[in-house]
Amino acid sequence: MFHLKIAYLTLIFIIYSTVKHVQGAERIFKTVNTPLGHIRGRLFNTTSGNPVYIFRGIPYAEPPVGQLRFKPPVPLSPWNDTKDALSYPERCIQRLGDGTIEGVEDCLYLNVFTPELPSNISVPRPVLVMIHGGCFMTGYAEERPLDFYIDHGIVVVTIQYRLGALGFMSTGDSLLPGNLGMKDQVLALQWVKQNILAFGGNPDEVTIEGQSSGGAAVQYHMMSPKSKGLFKRAIAQSGSALCPWSFSKNATDRTYRYTSYLGHDAQNSSDLMEFLMTVDAAALVEARSPALNQEDRLNTLICVWAPHVEPEHEDAFLTEEPWVIMSENRYTHVPYLTGVTDYELLIRTQENEMFGTEEGIQNLNDNFDGYVAHELRFPTREEQLNVSAQIRQFYYGDSEITLELNDTTATMISDLMIVEAVDTTVRNMSRDSSEPVYYYQFSFSGPLNAYPDFPGASHGDDRRYMSYYTSLETDSAGYRIAMQLLQLWTNFVKYSDPIPYDTDELLTEDWKQYEADSTNYLGIGSTLEAGTGLNKERMDFWHSVMP
Repeated sequence: MFHLKIAYLTLIFIIYSTVKHVQGAERIFKTVNTPLGHIRGRLFNTTSGNPVYIFRGIPYAEPPVGQLRFKPPVPLSPWNDTKDALSYPERCIQRLGDGTIEGVEDCLYLNVFTPELPSNISVPRPVLVMIHGGCFMTGYAEERPLDFYIDHGIVVVTIQYRLGALGFMSTGDSLLPGNLGMKDQVLALQWVKQNILAFGGNPDEVTIEGQSSGGAAVQYHMMSPKSKGLFKRAIAQSGSALCPWSFSKNATDRTYRYTSYLGHDAQNSSDLMEFLMTVDAAALVEARSPALNQEDRLNTLICVWAPHVEPEHEDAFLTEEPWVIMSENRYTHVPYLTGVTDYELLIRTQENEMFGTEEGIQNLNDNFDGYVAHELRFPTREEQLNVSAQIRQFYYGDSEITLELNDTTATMISDLMIVEAVDTTVRNMSRDSSEPVYYYQFSFSGPLNAYPDFPGASHGDDRRYMSYYTSLETDSAGYRIAMQLLQLWTNFVKYSDPIPYDTDELLTEDWKQYEADSTNYLGIGSTLEAGTGLNKERMDFWHSVMP
């Protein structure tokens, strides 16, 4: 979601890429025969020297361009020739944090990394489908360091989906009901179900995984009937469909407002769609704030374009608010692994950030309800204001909000925007589902943290260790934490249990599943520590005031 230390992480990525070519001048090509046709990839080695067959840029839908813009994704028809899958696809068009616009509309592709291709004696491998984050507005199916998963016999699939306005605009009716980005993900999962066996993967052993908005997407798939049966397990890091930023209450209003910003005051949805079909794709992603109303603009975190309720129709992905679906236990029950960092929104209180200046913190003090009330899951403004006042009293008492209280402020906004939603998900799933739920908190502080001098972890820090561990000395604490995280995740993908064995030199603490009467979690810091009642006082407060 956040673009922290982009240049630094990019440098690490370039230096410590996930795979290296097979030694020798000649590259080894490999072709698989899928139900759609032949696909050609290449054989590489992981950094451990194990084989990995990589198929880059496999199309899973017709290009969503021309008359297919703003249409649900169209499955590909079979082909007779051999498709080359040798180069990574261009990312879906998006505006990066520095204002640069990159990518193209023709972007519905995925990548497959597999340790073994099918043979007469091979056993299909478990599959991990990774859904990238980026606030539903940025990101791509990147080549992250996936060696650990490959070395441990897992087939990995990374996918792309339409972002921003192209993926989440809506007219609120049948012309553009919306959620196209989520429907892209559904089609990608259907592609995996139908084709992954040809790459050595087991279509009945699929785990979906994501961090931040990717984690929210994972939970949305558990809520949508369109995704039912397409996966067996789910992992959501620092993200939930209940997070305020992961759901748009006014997608249609934002669509009309942004169209007006582009210079066209649409009279109706037909007029609006006719205009949008003529707009250059770059113009649809060049700005974000013009889509927002005044209430939206006073916000600690907003994705602008995000999943939303659609009108009832045959192809609808989501027709009810996610908290209604969750509270009424109308979601797919699967083994679930989720958690948070201990200071998710630490960035907001850092120097020169939103609440890291005297002016910014004074603004929070003077306009607390403006920042907090509309993020709460209540239908009326009166209820929102009432609970907002209780939140302020709980965290600050009668004190003025100052820079000296920024540790408290970081905790408050982290709870408001992420932690409460994840905790609510865990509590509900442990009550409703017979499937295991595993809950963690990552608090390790080290060289790959966004703020390495701070004694705690911010949003995405756990992911950074899982992605860039090859930059660390193998005898360092950070490397050990990365190995522990990857082993826990690998075990879950294989066994629905992050610690399936009684003895493990790397995993020194048992991680018991969370249950209504036994609120277990795993603390992942300088050591692994099992505990109960994560953030109990704070979360008990939130659950006493939130629906």
